[in-house]
Formats: sequence, structure tokens, C-alpha cells
Amino acid sequence: MRSIYLVPLVLAAAVAGTAVAGKGSKQVRYHGIHPVPKSEGGGLCYIEGPHVHIFAANKLEYRDHRGANYFVGDPVAYGYDGPKHTYKGHHPIHVHAVIGDRDEDIEYCYLDGPHYHSFAPPSGPDFEVRGGVNFYVGTPAPVYLEARPALVKVNAVYTPLTYERPVVTVEPPSAWIGVRAGFAPAAVVVEGRPAAVVVPGRVRAGVDVVVPAPSLEVNIGVGAGVFIDGHHHHGKHKKWRKRGRGRGRW
Repeated sequence: MRSIYLVPLVLAAAVAGTAVAGKGSKQVRYHGIHPVPKSEGGGLCYIEGPHVHIFAANKLEYRDHRGANYFVGDPVAYGYDGPKHTYKGHHPIHVHAVIGDRDEDIEYCYLDGPHYHSFAPPSGPDFEVRGGVNFYVGTPAPVYLEARPALVKVNAVYTPLTYERPVVTVEPPSAWIGVRAGFAPAAVVVEGRPAAVVVPGRVRAGVDVVVPAPSLEVNIGVGAGVFIDGHHHHGKHKKWRKRGRGRGRW
């Protein structure tokens, strides 16, 4: 009699398994909290340990940790309402310390400007806290610069998102990675406009940076000269004229 009752259960399990497989996605491993795609209902998954879903993770907001996807973006952008910590600019994330693994795993967050994470940085000299904001003042590994051109594109993901972003009004430390030679971006490029030069140490959060490109006018002939921002420079040159303005936001 017991085997008779088992048959329907086995059939039910088989049908359920077929339904999941029929969804067209394999199981994908995750570790820690992360956003859920809008196509899967949206919101945030609050499971802190390892788990699986049947949707894929993008390559800009996640890093691989032992075969699992670990979210390195701003969870507040997706509705996170738990404890949060403010950062500004790029910085390392000690994944092993956050999730409690023994093997060291340091990844990098490439979000420009102020943003949140659900974890505090590790204690030590690599971060300086000013006004409740964590600034990275350490020296990143070479892989940071190698991956930056590709992973800095993560900022395009957050640009259209509407949420309460952190407001930073304190001056960053002089050793902050955002203004340090060799690590700070050379220019803020806005599509369709010339680049605006970033002046280290003089740019504050939420302030537009406008650095006009030189206005250049050259005329041919005796006594003609070059005019750069209203200043006349004598000399004979071919005629060429260029005007432009750069505008960026840091």
C-alpha cells in the first residue's frame, strides 16, 4: 500500500522538475544579497549565504567568488533598506572578510562619486573616514587599472536609476584615489563635447565642473597672430579656428 502512495509523489516531483527545466535557464550560483532583475520580479534578494537562482548575473555589477556571483554595486539603488555605509569613488572590496571566507578575495568597485554598500571597509590605513564617508587612500593592485576601462562602464547602469544617493560635502583627503596622480581620471568626457580637465583637490561632490577649452583663432599675414582666450600671440601661421567648451560632473 505504501508503494501505491509513492507513485503519485514521484510523478508530481518529475512534473515539477520538468516545469523548472522548461523555464529555459540553468541554476546560477550567488553569494550574498543582490538585486533581482525586473524580468524576474525586481527588488532585492536578501539571502546572505550561498544560494542559486535561474537567472544570470551581469558582468559589471558582479564578481566571481569561487564560482558564485557576488554583487559589488549599490544595493540602495534597488530598494535595499538595511544598514549601509557611504563611500566615494573607486575602492577595493574584501569579499572574504564580508562573507567570512578564509581565502583572500579582493575585488574592486568602480562606481564614481558617492554611493552605498551594505558593509563597512576593513580597519586599517587603506581607508580614511571624513564626515562619515569612506575614502580609499591605499594603493590598488595592478589588476585595478587593467580592468578599469571595461568595468567603469558600470556607471552607465546607475545613471538612469532614481533613488536617494548619498550627499558628500566634505573635502576628500589628499591621498584619495580620486585625485591621486596615476589613478585619477585625466578628464571627464561628455559625449559631443570636448573633455573637461579635472583639477585634483578642487572638485566637490555635486558640483559641476566647467573648464572651457581654449578659443583658438589664427590669421595669415604680417602682424597676424594667435588668439588664445583673448590673448594675442604674434607669429605667422596657417588659418585655423576652433572653439569649444567642456562640461563634466564628478
